[in-house]
Amino acid sequence: MTGHVFSRFIFFLFLIFTTNAYGQTPVVTDVTDQLQTWVKHLDNDFNKYYTHEKSAQLKESFTYLKQDLGDYMKARKRLSDSLFRNNAAPGKKDPENLEALKLKMNDVMRRMREVTDLTNEELRKEGDKLNDAIYNTLYTQPNQYLSHLEAFLAGFEVTKKDLALDGSTCYTRLQTCINIISGLEGKADRKK
Repeated sequence: MTGHVFSRFIFFLFLIFTTNAYGQTPVVTDVTDQLQTWVKHLDNDFNKYYTHEKSAQLKESFTYLKQDLGDYMKARKRLSDSLFRNNAAPGKKDPENLEALKLKMNDVMRRMREVTDLTNEELRKEGDKLNDAIYNTLYTQPNQYLSHLEAFLAGFEVTKKDLALDGSTCYTRLQTCINIISGLEGKADRKK
């Protein structure tokens, strides 16, 4: 009987330690691919949701979305470049910059909702789903981040390779989104 209790006790300790170790691993949920897909759908389906009455509001919403997305991208790039320049070691938390990135993404999410409200049902659902995924990653799931940079700023062990790949791939997608949104601004302006 004592052996059985002892083995259960060891198993219980094993579960506690593996759960704690697993709980300390950051999960990176890169949404830039989904964001790029959504922006491409906005562009491809422009004639499905555009109306003359919404023209000015669409152009303004695209302008603000482009601006806030650009601000978010520049902030990420500035922080990432700074980490590489200063050869920052992982494990040191930077809650101020992490919170600043979250706030910039909140601005992007707000602008996405403004654009989404001016589109058709299908794009509205896609935009809402993307917004929910971003929100859940930022606020409802522990140890989940939108990028390796954010996980690094939260104090997790992140390799420079992950930071570099994260940076180059994400920045390219974000820049593509900005370029497409610029085109959408032009479309809204020309159709007035």
